[in-house]
Amino acid sequence: MRRSDKEPQEKPHRFHITSTGLVFTTVSDDAPSFDKFFPDLEPLLSKVDFTRLPYKRSISYEGRFNWKTMVDGYQECLHCQYTHPSFSVYYPPTTYMVHNHKNFSQHIADPNKADDGLFLYFFPNCTLNVYGGGMSSFRVCPTEDPTVTRMEFDYYHMESGDKFEDYYKFVRQVALEDFELCEKAQHNLGMGIYTEGILNPEKENGVSR
Repeated sequence: MRRSDKEPQEKPHRFHITSTGLVFTTVSDDAPSFDKFFPDLEPLLSKVDFTRLPYKRSISYEGRFNWKTMVDGYQECLHCQYTHPSFSVYYPPTTYMVHNHKNFSQHIADPNKADDGLFLYFFPNCTLNVYGGGMSSFRVCPTEDPTVTRMEFDYYHMESGDKFEDYYKFVRQVALEDFELCEKAQHNLGMGIYTEGILNPEKENGVSR
């Protein structure tokens, strides 16, 4: 079948490939270039060879919380000591820091081990977490119901079999702990229990941004 000249032509999406194998793309012609939207990001991504982390698994599910509740939780680690006991063994919340950049934040678990793990938040609703020999990325997707959010996870790892499953079990435990906390926080928000307060300037600077 011959395409009519009057039919709209598909335009290729603009994209940017980092030096270590990540692909960023946009559906908007009005979006700025990668370097303008994410200045200072490329040097951080250059520390990881993403081509060595093959895709392993994806999962998605819905939670009873607003998408911003999950983002706020990711952007601070005051809750980590209580909510993530296994994660806190390797990444003590007492030294956890968030450095804000234009349109993204870098989480540093231990300032004395800057290369031990790469935790990034991309505005407005995406993360990238590289640690434990693998990488995970999740997207926090709003739905028509402002009290329901769809979580989408992708997992990558250098190893297969038991080594990947051990990694997957560990990171899923952290994700489920956050999931439970967000549902409880959203319930309390709906009940009017929470009120606005002052954010901790050191431990909640990622939220205030």
